Amino acid sequence: MDHTDQAVQDGDADMPAGRRISFERLRERTDELELLISGLLAFALLTLPPRLFEAWVGSELHAEGATWYVLQFAFNIGVGLSYALGFAFLVHLAIRGYWVGLVGLKSHFPGGIRWERLSAMGPVSRRFYRGAIGDLGQVIDRVDRTASVLFATTVLVALTLAWIGVLGLGLLIPATLIGLLFEDSERATFIAFAVPYVAFLFGGMAIFVLDKLVARRAQRDQPAQGLEGTTDRLLQVFSTIALQRLGGPVQFTLQSNLGNRGFSAVYFLVLSAAMVIGGMQIVSSASFSLLSRYRVVTSEAVDHGMLSAHYESMRGPDDVMLRYPMIPSDRIEEGRLRVFIPHRPRLDNPRAEQACPTLAHGRNAAQGRAAADQAVACLAKIWTVTLDGRPVTLTDFVPMERRDLGMRGLVGYLDLEGEAPGRHDLRLLWNAGGGERGVQRQRDYFIPFWYDPQGAPPPAAQAADA
Repeated sequence: MDHTDQAVQDGDADMPAGRRISFERLRERTDELELLISGLLAFALLTLPPRLFEAWVGSELHAEGATWYVLQFAFNIGVGLSYALGFAFLVHLAIRGYWVGLVGLKSHFPGGIRWERLSAMGPVSRRFYRGAIGDLGQVIDRVDRTASVLFATTVLVALTLAWIGVLGLGLLIPATLIGLLFEDSERATFIAFAVPYVAFLFGGMAIFVLDKLVARRAQRDQPAQGLEGTTDRLLQVFSTIALQRLGGPVQFTLQSNLGNRGFSAVYFLVLSAAMVIGGMQIVSSASFSLLSRYRVVTSEAVDHGMLSAHYESMRGPDDVMLRYPMIPSDRIEEGRLRVFIPHRPRLDNPRAEQACPTLAHGRNAAQGRAAADQAVACLAKIWTVTLDGRPVTLTDFVPMERRDLGMRGLVGYLDLEGEAPGRHDLRLLWNAGGGERGVQRQRDYFIPFWYDPQGAPPPAAQAADA
């Protein structure tokens, strides 16, 4: 009988009554379970964010106000949870793999490191590395401890982020429904969300303060039954909402053995970083490059040049966040130019309330043809369109729903008959005079294109005729 079997039997003998299996027997299985769980979850979680991003992009364009914040919060939680846990499980998998290698070395070389055989190493180096590394068995124990701590911390972060998402949606969704009952839905939604949230924060602070007061009165031999009862009731409510019975064993074990301040700092830093990851993905998807070092062809130069997002024939997956006015291509052969102006609820709805007095509270409640006419008339007050510097009226534009782009907006066909072949510049201004900062700032879209009508003579022939 080897030492492991003996330890297991000793653990079974010392096992408290009522426990189904000894700790030693469970410990023999945790390494395999950790490897299995990490291997399955690491790659599954890292493939989830692109799918979440596609779902979010297809939904957030159609939302505004509190609904948009609900989608944004759910996306940040989902993406942050996936990336943070995915990378953590990958690191854990690497550490466990390193631990497996050390165990294999220990089984084949029971003596571990034979320092006396390292002849190329001097006495100072040998003493230094021997003190820093220690025995091979000690290294195995340290690596095993690190892997177990990382795995438990990752599970704790997963539980915390998932429960934050559930609580956040549990507050946002009812608050949004309550906001729909009031005329000023945004303010009503904010109040309905803020009141229970602030109450929860103050409850947590009250527990901390009351606990300190109870301890101070106990030191002075003063009665504190009332404070203790209030603190107990608050703790019951707080622990139920925060699921402390589920996450508490892991949190308090790590916190008490790794150091309170250090663990708390790392724990909250990881949670904050996970919440920011989703926002970073949105920013990176809307930007050309986060590592931009273009000093000549700058973003300002491209904004007054050509952007692929303006041309339907050039749009790619990286342009999905750029909801810009569009034309079919940079080269137009037909005698009419199709122009699509997207309707973006998050930007247009607040502006419509101010610019379109015919719409009650910015809502188009008309029926039939009148609804289309009011939509065109309202957006015509928000957009200013020019072709080669000449104003273009939007009276002939009509509302359009494009399932291929997942957008609604206005579409019109500009007459190019009589225009000279060659370059022409289409310019669209959203909220002209709206300033340079903020969500409601003026937005300028510059779309150059080349008119090349079918059957037009080549430039050389035109010059000869002239």
